[in-house]
Amino acid sequence: MKQEFTLEIVSDNNFSVLNRIVNVLNRRRVRIKKLIAHENEQDFTRGSAILLVYTTPDLIEKVKHQLEKLIEVEHANYYEGSHQYYTLSERNNRQVA
Repeated sequence: MKQEFTLEIVSDNNFSVLNRIVNVLNRRRVRIKKLIAHENEQDFTRGSAILLVYTTPDLIEKVKHQLEKLIEVEHANYYEGSHQYYTLSERNNRQVA
């Protein structure tokens, strides 16, 4: 049964990394509901993305492993529900402001 998951990805801040992440999700027919991407304040060569996606539990596990195979991606974590998405996005908004 499909449900919402929060996907947190930490990666290099390269030109096409966000495009590659979205392509992995699109190939698996994972619906992206919300997306926030930003660079790390202390190290501009690092960045992260927080996505709210709608998919099945087994598919999110497959997507996580596929994303971690990308050279630029350091690690990817997922959490059930949208609560963690809003917590992470608030934390990142406070760091930017």
